Amino acid sequence: MVISDAKKLVGKVCSIGWRIRSGQEMRAISKVHDATYVPLYGGFLITDTDDVRLDQVIDIQVIAEDGSLVPAFARRCHEPVAA
Repeated sequence: MVISDAKKLVGKVCSIGWRIRSGQEMRAISKVHDATYVPLYGGFLITDTDDVRLDQVIDIQVIAEDGSLVPAFARRCHEPVAA
């Protein structure tokens, strides 16, 4: 995911899935406050619960007003992840 795509999620409540260093998959439902670039670390989503590295994001679903999930991003299985 790139920052320009992540900025479209600012202000929305999302279900965010990502991998941590050990390879374990994490998931959080949170409001996205910002998408920013941190020198030496890369792009981040700033949320209520966690700060998530964009290169670790697996999928994001926006939670609509009626409670339904709208897919916003899904990593393709062949898409590389930066180390």
